[in-house]
Amino acid sequence: MFRFQHVLIFIIFSLFYSEVINASTIDNVKNECLVKDVSSYQWGVRHVANLPADLELKPGAIIEKCFTVKGVGKHPLILNAKGISISVNGSVPVSDQPLEIQEGDTLRVRVQVYNKYNSTLTHRLTFEETDSQRRRKIYRIIWNSQTVNTPRKPKTWYLGPSRQHRQLKEILHQLVAGDTVYLDPNAVYEPVEIKNISGTKELPIRLIGNTKDAGSRPIFAGGTERFNWTLALRNSHNWRIDNIILQDGGLCFRNEATNTELKNVVVRRCSTGVLSTDLNSGNFTMSNVEVTESGGKKNGRPWGHAVYVASDQHAFPGSVFVLKNSYLHGNRGNIVKSRFENSLIQNNWIESGSDRQAKYLLELIGYDQKYDFAGQQFEVKNNIIFMRPPGLGSRVGGDGNSGSRGDVLFENNLFLIDKGFERTILRTFQGIRSITLRNNSVAFVGSYSKLLWLTDEISDSNWVEGRPHITFENNVTTEDSILLKRDEVTTSDDRSFVIVHDSLELAPIITSIENIQKLRPQKGEYIEIASF
Repeated sequence: MFRFQHVLIFIIFSLFYSEVINASTIDNVKNECLVKDVSSYQWGVRHVANLPADLELKPGAIIEKCFTVKGVGKHPLILNAKGISISVNGSVPVSDQPLEIQEGDTLRVRVQVYNKYNSTLTHRLTFEETDSQRRRKIYRIIWNSQTVNTPRKPKTWYLGPSRQHRQLKEILHQLVAGDTVYLDPNAVYEPVEIKNISGTKELPIRLIGNTKDAGSRPIFAGGTERFNWTLALRNSHNWRIDNIILQDGGLCFRNEATNTELKNVVVRRCSTGVLSTDLNSGNFTMSNVEVTESGGKKNGRPWGHAVYVASDQHAFPGSVFVLKNSYLHGNRGNIVKSRFENSLIQNNWIESGSDRQAKYLLELIGYDQKYDFAGQQFEVKNNIIFMRPPGLGSRVGGDGNSGSRGDVLFENNLFLIDKGFERTILRTFQGIRSITLRNNSVAFVGSYSKLLWLTDEISDSNWVEGRPHITFENNVTTEDSILLKRDEVTTSDDRSFVIVHDSLELAPIITSIENIQKLRPQKGEYIEIASF
């Protein structure tokens, strides 16, 4: 009997270098400087080099950043920045006048935020190209800031059809950090976009369905008039959303914020279930969430997915996506598609849909047409992963845009292989640094079929270190299963870092769909993932 080890050891490194200061302490700013690469990525377009966001500032605070630019090239850039004080290489700071920026210059930029609560500002460093061959003549570095939303003490709100306030939109602009909003059960609420309304790490804003009965959770249904979003956070940080249902939208939940948590939420019947944006998104946690009947391809529209998440490595460096104790089933497109800087997918039941539009269960890949020099990290632990036709298994590395270039770990997972599934469990594509499969097991539903664990489709030159780093360790498999198949073998093929040892080969474990049904979480109920 396979038993999961529910142990989480996960360290989140904070990479913020910003200093939140006031005029009396301006001279105490530390001298550490970021390095920002503005060289060409592709097609003559420079790398994104935005600055880390500053949140929870005191009204009227002075903030400062220091960074060194590399990749400018032989033609200088002309910098203009309205309302920002700028020092180049230690020179006297100046404001509102053009500055010539050369390769390797160090810039110290300073700005004072508005003297009011919950104020959001976008500061723009605008560079004009002097290279006449450049496709784009303007390049910008963005720096976002937001003052703390604490003009009063927190309070509790109650919304419902028979109350003074019936819809969330009626009270949005009155909410402050630490407020709790209770939604009456058995009620349907209008879709809503929440913009520029933040809590704090210590005082998040809470939106809670006021019931202990899963079947009576309040519902947000449909989509906003402009974007067809059911519930959206835009520059609204530190929200906790608990015990509600989101359904029937073009996009049921949109996250453009950091420190967002969804808990005990059902997401269903959406063109895209959950989306975390490439820009302005940071830490995001989904726990005890059910996502179903979502994703897929409609005529004239791009693919939708059940869960599609990314993070902004510049505005919120070091961000982590956590998906835990959740049930994803009956979806189309990719079930979980992550471009996050760090992802932890732990203790979930993730199941392929049976629709012909069902694609990858897990697609753990690089940023969308961007390049990450450090590499993205993915950990997949203690999950039940039910692989059914016509699903494609899982893919790591890239999807044709950018490789993740980091490390991938699959550990302590149980792979259930349905009758008729003939794909590889996992395939690599485009570019990573390493992949490890450790302590995983496999069982078959209905009947046994020969199994291929990993197909490596990356040539040596596209592995970060010029050769594959692949480790199989202590996995439970069958005697005639194939652990590794390499599709891109060349005359220089180097397998010195391909490690395969201590696999336990057992007779196939075959179970029935009826037994699987008993183990599945119950649709529409609070999620409890069975342990083995």
